[in-house]
Amino acid sequence: MEKRLDYKVPGGKLIRVAVELDSGLVRRVRVAGDFFAHPENLFEEAEASLVALPPERLPAAAAAAFEREGLVIFGASASDIAEALGRAVGAAPGGIGAAPG
Repeated sequence: MEKRLDYKVPGGKLIRVAVELDSGLVRRVRVAGDFFAHPENLFEEAEASLVALPPERLPAAAAAAFEREGLVIFGASASDIAEALGRAVGAAPGGIGAAPG
């Protein structure tokens, strides 16, 4: 099952996420939007590091993954991405409870 969400960051930027879930685990994460990441390979590694997690762990893991050393994100932050992913899978940032609509 794929969950998709468009999330508008306070200040106007758009983050578009897609999370594929199977057997209660994250199988694929795709993050796109009105922001830029450099270098792209570190951004892709951050996405890939979220595979095989239970969805409730996704927000906290995403916050850490996109804060990795050497990765620069212009127009969004790691916490913005974590918020979008958490909302997509129904988990609040930090992995606790349900996110607001």
